[in-house]
Amino acid sequence: MKYLFILLLFVAVVNPGYAQDAKWTSGNSLSVSFPMGTMADTYDLGLGIYGNIDYHMNKLLALRFDLGWNRFSGSGIVDPNTGLTEDIQQTIWEITAGVRLKLAVFYIEGRGGYFTGVSSFGVVPAVGLRLGKFDIQGNMVLAGNDQWAGVRLGYYWVTN
Repeated sequence: MKYLFILLLFVAVVNPGYAQDAKWTSGNSLSVSFPMGTMADTYDLGLGIYGNIDYHMNKLLALRFDLGWNRFSGSGIVDPNTGLTEDIQQTIWEITAGVRLKLAVFYIEGRGGYFTGVSSFGVVPAVGLRLGKFDIQGNMVLAGNDQWAGVRLGYYWVTN
């Protein structure tokens, strides 16, 4: 039920009604994340869902706003005292904003923001491909001592 509530929250945040002007676009995206560095010692994989809002300043530049929820899971650890296996999970909410430079269907972007769960500010450099309403992005999150690479598939409900 909690996950359904989160999904409904994202849909409400990026409701097409928010994009009355063609300069505003909004969508949702799903991500798969791969922990790196010391984070990879604990976690195996992350899955996430995002609400995306873009404000197009001109044909080349757009301001980006993302609200995201990620859940990382790791291999079970066996408690030596009880012999029980405990699953490791980490939930990270992120709110980021930045700029996207559009180069035809390709783009590069940089975002910065706050990441709960790791309680840190961080940056997100990214590259992607935008084909109509579909968006494919590769990114790298650098939040304090934690790092992960991600692949996102997005769908924009409202486009300019």
